[in-house]
Amino acid sequence: MRMTFRSIATTFLLACSSVSSSLSADQVALVSVADNTLIEDPAGEYSCGAAQYFFAGRVGVNGGGYLRRGALRFNLSSIPAGATINAVSLKMYCSAAGLTSPYPVALKKFLLSWGEGTSVAFGGGGADATVGDVTWNLRFYPGQPWPTPGGAFSTVTSATKNISGIAFYTWTTTPAMVADVQGWLNNSATNFGWCVVGNETTMQSAKRFDSRESTAVSARPLLTVTYTPAPPVNPNDLTGDGRVDGADLSVLLNAWGTAGPGDLDNNSTVNGADLSILLNAWG
Repeated sequence: MRMTFRSIATTFLLACSSVSSSLSADQVALVSVADNTLIEDPAGEYSCGAAQYFFAGRVGVNGGGYLRRGALRFNLSSIPAGATINAVSLKMYCSAAGLTSPYPVALKKFLLSWGEGTSVAFGGGGADATVGDVTWNLRFYPGQPWPTPGGAFSTVTSATKNISGIAFYTWTTTPAMVADVQGWLNNSATNFGWCVVGNETTMQSAKRFDSRESTAVSARPLLTVTYTPAPPVNPNDLTGDGRVDGADLSVLLNAWGTAGPGDLDNNSTVNGADLSILLNAWG
């Protein structure tokens, strides 16, 4: 049957009114896969790799007034490649607070990898580092030092939350958190997680957070990510712009009667059958 411009246009308008498509967002909740504490001390040989807690802030006189910085990382492999990250939130449980005054605790993106060994400490003083532990001076004990003691992390704060007494706290989504997770998803080799930085001025301001080893499963660090999956590759998308629309129709019509682009049924001729395929995939 000979397709006239009028019949093509009529079919086109009918398809536009009846065919639509949309992408819906998905969500995953991820428990940390590594967490530890960078413990400031003259030798820099202490860690909390397998402890139930990690710390952020400045400890009191009994601890020498030294600093503690948390290290936290999540595995994003359950999020499909090519997805767009829409929102990110981090929930953690502060299980001891020292001074209960509210102090800001910030998330800062690590710039280098770090490790979690088997050291077990029951307090903020840490324990002797084991192979693979991160310490104040080392990314991986007993070698691979930080460029500067205390860790290598971004000067930009990805999110901050005031932490006071014992309770659950949630760092709600920010553009920087979304950008961090999107970057880690796009290039997993750069996923070094966040440094958890507390008040580093006030003595006894350190906050203790439950780690992934916590006996209370609900208290473990939990990252919730909302994302939109990448659209599937569509053979009917002749322009490769992620949609089947008027631009694709134009490509098909310009190749009408030839074996050029738009031969969707692979019969060596662009014709009405191909037009029907394209219009049924519209959107």
